Amino acid sequence: MTEQVRLATTSARLQSAAYKLRWGLRAVGLKETIRGAARLTALRLWRPAHASVALRSGPVLDFAYPSQFPPILVMFGDLIDPEYAFLRKVSRPDWVVADVGAAIGQFAVFAARLPVAMVHAFEPSAANVATLEHNIARNGITERVKVHRLALSNADGESIFETAGCTWMGHLGNASGTGERVAVRTLSGELERAGVGHLSVLKVNVSGFEPQVLEGAESFLAEGRADILILLLGLPSLPWYAKIAAYGYRFFYYHPQENALYEVTAFDEHSVLDHRPWPARHIIAVSNAAIANGALSGVRIRVA
Repeated sequence: MTEQVRLATTSARLQSAAYKLRWGLRAVGLKETIRGAARLTALRLWRPAHASVALRSGPVLDFAYPSQFPPILVMFGDLIDPEYAFLRKVSRPDWVVADVGAAIGQFAVFAARLPVAMVHAFEPSAANVATLEHNIARNGITERVKVHRLALSNADGESIFETAGCTWMGHLGNASGTGERVAVRTLSGELERAGVGHLSVLKVNVSGFEPQVLEGAESFLAEGRADILILLLGLPSLPWYAKIAAYGYRFFYYHPQENALYEVTAFDEHSVLDHRPWPARHIIAVSNAAIANGALSGVRIRVA
């Protein structure tokens, strides 16, 4: 790594850390942030083989330390992502949810505790799947979560899932690389095999590989067969946001204190990243058909 690349990488990490701190402070306040920092420090000093974190939404997640250590959860708890508050407002008992990049179960466990029918959790890492299944059982939601141990991308096959000692941040690598060999499927094909013709919520957070997942879900999205999308923000995904919008979706950020969705109508970097009314790592898309059917009833819509 050249000195220039090293400095750029360090700068990006510092900017990310500063953003996350501001984001957490605004969401939970100074007192809870200080308490969270104390928890984080104690865990790093103690360094147990396994630990757990009690989430603000109720469940408890166990994890291996340090390979599955989720620092943001330990420091701030969940519900700082505004889409959690949004989903609690609009969830319905007949919902079918897909969690792509389930890891140890933060979103899958949260979603399964909403009034929903079923959550399909997709995760390729064997270690993460073991912890995910443990957390599902610990929180008493086994009957509402189906775990699929595979990776999702833009083509079927096999690949290497690289973790580099941190399964929390694992990602697909080269087929000839080092790591865990995993099955790879497209989301459209896997949902067809699972007999899932429609999703109420599709959450995608796969450490920067979101464009490949969206490409593998394109036929499903083009037919409007997912009502609500929760997508990790990323500049490589901007062309996909525009394409998905052309398929009949509107894009938003949710402001939990105002109970309002701020609409995003352009998909350049400035429009998408600089108009968040509340700190957010994900962007929300909702199909026009779902909106017409009342999916957003009780939530205000504003243009950002």
